[in-house]
Amino acid sequence: MKITGVETIPVDSGIGGRDWLFVKVLTDEGIVGWSEAYDTQAAPALGQAIEWIGQELVGQDPRRIDYISRRLWDWGRAGFPERMKVIAAIDIALYDIKGKWLGVPVYELLGGLNRDRLPLYWSHFASYRAIGTDAASLGVPAARSIPDWIGLVDDVEKAGFGALKTNLLIPGLASGLPPTLNGAIDTWRINAAVDFVGALRERCGPDMAILFDVGQEYRMGGIVQLARALEPFNLYWLEAEGMDPDALLAARRQTRTRICHGEALMRREQFRPFFERHVTDVVMVETLMNGLSEARRICDLAAHYDTMISPHNFMSPLSNLVNAHLSAAMPNFEILEIDMDDVPWKWDLIDPPLRIENGELIVPSGPGLGAEVVESVARAHPIRGHERAEFLPIDG
Repeated sequence: MKITGVETIPVDSGIGGRDWLFVKVLTDEGIVGWSEAYDTQAAPALGQAIEWIGQELVGQDPRRIDYISRRLWDWGRAGFPERMKVIAAIDIALYDIKGKWLGVPVYELLGGLNRDRLPLYWSHFASYRAIGTDAASLGVPAARSIPDWIGLVDDVEKAGFGALKTNLLIPGLASGLPPTLNGAIDTWRINAAVDFVGALRERCGPDMAILFDVGQEYRMGGIVQLARALEPFNLYWLEAEGMDPDALLAARRQTRTRICHGEALMRREQFRPFFERHVTDVVMVETLMNGLSEARRICDLAAHYDTMISPHNFMSPLSNLVNAHLSAAMPNFEILEIDMDDVPWKWDLIDPPLRIENGELIVPSGPGLGAEVVESVARAHPIRGHERAEFLPIDG
């Protein structure tokens, strides 16, 4: 079997700052491998890089997954991070091809099945609805107040979810999110977090897991203040990113709130110092940025350091499938992210569609990833040229 071409399909997801990029690897035996690439704001540019580098793969045997990934890494001057996104996209598609060729699901290529149902958490709870442009894409009114947000818990419970994740939302802001303070935090933000999370906990009761995500917004001091302020509400975890393992470890030691971290890291070399210091309770692996081969190695390394894993997973249904196969094969998997409150046509992007029952994703057992991208749906939502991102205001 030989690779005959690599194509990409950029898709406007309807949510600001989140484009989808599907990758299609063709072979001379008619087997097509699908994957999703990760660059939420420059998907067309990444697509061009994937297609350009994909020309080098024409004539190669797609079943030689590790060989191809390693050669692409070496040829690209190993260590250059932007190269890794290209490799990751191709790597995932090669797993899809090899699984289809063997007639087995991808999880069999990652070590075999540990579980066939994956617990999910409802990600970006109320977050898209708090931003007017995103709410319009969802076809719903914007939600601007804590009572509006708390009312959305009904949807989570009706779907059988036992966990939800939200962001620091502040009532009345057109952006939904507060403007940046370059790593610091203030009383206004802390009070807003306490008010929102406190109301959530009161509505949800003690059994609903509440996850809170502030990304890379705050440095150590801000993380400590926020984590301590939210301790009374027993968060499932506080998600906070940073590139300094010692700083994040110092923050973790000053709170009893669990810390989740890792979506901004690439390859084992970046994860290792965090594992060695036992910085986080749960590590979040961005599979689309690392590829299945490298993500598997990161998860194995996490297990070596007694750390649970939870893949970063807020992209398309195809991404959900990629992470489902990884999670199903990893013994140290904890819980999987998913965006349920989303544009309605999202669920038509793959066939067969995802199976979600009572807040759990049923791992597909078909060959490869277990589904195909529906190209007509993907191509019906093109990215119509570059539009400048709307930066949050400097003053709150």
